[in-house]
This record gives sequence, C-alpha cells and structure tokens, in this order.
Amino acid sequence: MQQEKTNLQFWGGLDTIGGNIISIQHGNYRIITDFGALAGVNSERLTAEADLAELIDNQKVAAIPGLYSRKRLGNHPITSVEETEVQTIICLSHLHLDHLGSFAQLPPETPVLATQESVAFYHQLETQQLLPSYLVNWQGVEPLKPIQFGPFTITFHASDHDTLGIAAIFIETPEMTIVYSGDLRVSGFHPDRVYAWALAARAWEPDVLLLEGTSFSRLGQAKSSVDEALEALIQHLNAPTEVKLLQDIEALLQQYPDKLFAFNGYPQNIERIHYLAELAAKSQRQLIMDTRYYALYVANYGEQPGVQPFEDAATINQNPAGYILQVDFEDHQALFEVDAGVYLHSNGMPLGSYDSNYEPFVKAVHQAGWLFVDANVSGHAYPEDLVNLAYLIQPGHVVPWHSYQPEVMGEALQNFGLKVWLPKYGESYGG
Repeated sequence: MQQEKTNLQFWGGLDTIGGNIISIQHGNYRIITDFGALAGVNSERLTAEADLAELIDNQKVAAIPGLYSRKRLGNHPITSVEETEVQTIICLSHLHLDHLGSFAQLPPETPVLATQESVAFYHQLETQQLLPSYLVNWQGVEPLKPIQFGPFTITFHASDHDTLGIAAIFIETPEMTIVYSGDLRVSGFHPDRVYAWALAARAWEPDVLLLEGTSFSRLGQAKSSVDEALEALIQHLNAPTEVKLLQDIEALLQQYPDKLFAFNGYPQNIERIHYLAELAAKSQRQLIMDTRYYALYVANYGEQPGVQPFEDAATINQNPAGYILQVDFEDHQALFEVDAGVYLHSNGMPLGSYDSNYEPFVKAVHQAGWLFVDANVSGHAYPEDLVNLAYLIQPGHVVPWHSYQPEVMGEALQNFGLKVWLPKYGESYGG
C-alpha cells in the first residue's frame, strides 16, 4: 500500500493582503490556517444569508471540498462535509476580518482553535457588535501547549499585532515542520513575544516559514490621487512605533492645551486606547468613549475614574480642554456637535484612500473646523524587520504572502541568502 503523505494547498493570500488560507492534510486529517475574506470581497456579504454556491463560483469563498454543509451548498457539485471522512479544524492566528471573515459560511460544528485570549476577546467584540457573530465551535488553546490532532502536532506561540490574542502557529506533520507567522510587528507593545517565537522557530528548524509581507506591498508605489488631493488637509505624525505615537500625541496635547481632542481608533487595538486613557489622565483630561468601546474597555481594564461613556455634547462643550472624545465612524455625529479641536485619525474607519468613505469623511471633518491629524501606526512589520526575522529563523524555505508584491519580498529574502518558495493556486504540494 502506498504511504500517505502530507499535502499542502494554497487557497488565498499568495498575492493579496489578507485572505490567507492554506490547507495541510495527511490522510483524513486536515488543518486550515485562517479562513478570512478573500481579496475584494465585501465582508458584509459573507455574513448575510448569501448563496454559498454563487460565492464559490465567483471565487468569493475558497472552493475547499469537504468543508461546507450540503444544506448551504445546495446542488453545487463540490463535496460537502457530510460526504467526506476528512476531519477538519481551523487554526486562527488573530481576529481580523481578512483572517476570519468567511467563518459565517462554515457549519456550526467546525472546530476553530485560537488562543484563549483571542476567544475571550472575540466574544467581547461580538457582544458589542464590533465583530460579526460567527456560530462555530470556538476552542481556546493555551500558548506553548502542544495540541495533537491526528498525525499533527500544533503549538500556538504568543506574538504581537494590533489586536489581542495574536499568535504564530507551529505545525508538525509526519514529513515536515511548518511555521505560520500570522500578522506581526516588532514596533508594537510586545516585540519580545515576536523575538521569542522566532528564536523558538530557529531552534525547531522549520522546513517552511509562511511569512506575511504587507509592508512590501507599498514599496515603489506612488501615492493615490485621493491621497495627493487630501495632502494639504492632513497633518501626519509618521510615528514608527506605538511608543513614539503616544509621545507625539502627548506633544500635541501640550501644544494645544485649550483644545478638545477627538480620537478615532481601532477596537481590536484596545491596548492603544488603554494607554491613551493613561495619557488623558496625565494631561488632566477625561476620556469620553463610544458606549460600545467603553464596555470593551471595562471588560479588559475595569472601571477607571477618568474614563466615561459618552452621554451628551453639551457637557463637553462646557469645558472642551478637559476631554478627549473617542469616536467611531459608524456613530461619529458627535464630532459635529462639539467644539472643533484636534482630531486624531488613529487606524479607525475609514482606513484609507482605497475606502470610498475616506475622502468625504476627511473633507467633512476638516470643514467642521478640526485639525485633522493622521496618527496611525501600522500593525505590520517593516520590510527590514521581516527579512531580519526570516534570517534569524533560517527555515528551509520562506513563502512570502499576505502581500501585493511577494516577488519583491522574495528578492529581498534571497539577497540575505534565504531560499524562497512562491507556490501557485490550484497546485497540491506533496510532503
């Protein structure tokens, strides 16, 4: 009888930012790492009662056999989960829609493994309707504790990104060892976690490193026409790290002590909001928050005397210099009800010029009298950091993905003496 081998197949993310999906199968056991929204897909459509067969045919959802229920597939010829003996689990690196946005298409019994911190944080975000409700079999795992799944051994390693619970995932198969980096950065609050798993990976000597390359997507790219048109309306802080961003915001608070500040952040990056609350207290200001974000904040950091939910604009207008107002794009009308001051756009929605809401939003905030400040810090490692991490790990091969320019990243890796593998869609790679 022919010996079974591990097979790898890539379903998304090879030349896009996000939508990273790879299946790793040995016999009747299969791991899928992440299951996000594919590039160009409206995430709201993925959570609606959409026709799954149509989504598959239009390449909006990965056409993975043996994963979806026959009830959802209808007459689509792809094999359903009921028609296969293959057991599948999803290993989720973190809570961003480009990594979990297709979960609504999965059967409810599908096991989804993520760190315990991720699972707890997901349910907090879901409760506040800051992430969709995904009816899957959530299973929290402890970092550094190996999990056995058939012939596979899986270990989650804590990492750093602009969300809680992020992990790199180590997978051992009968023939090979694989490290999936997930999204990462060493410019955040926990660079030590990234270096810790990278050193563990070096000692492990993985055959394959699946490495995100978001920052390589921007190399050599000209500014968009929207960015050029808005340049005069925006002040850019250009902070390279989370720590420098907080220092720059503190400098602005000192520069404009009599102005109201507004902050539009990213709910998953609750740590930045926490440090902003500390900065507000240091500046003798109160942080007034969107009610959903306030509940999320209290769930993670408890009630704080200088942090309150938003009630009315009149109270803020009585003493604008005493507050920082946190707003969310979906409910940002408060920006036009309070006295204009300094607005900090800090990785909140709309994310950038590729979003059709971005240009009118910037113009509306500017016309209302606010100083519009771009106070962003990327959740992704810089190109030099990615290359240095890959060189530190010294894997058998590096797969650059989660990037619009994987070839450019591959060339940079090769210049450091690393072996690069550029897989293709539709191919099944045997162990």
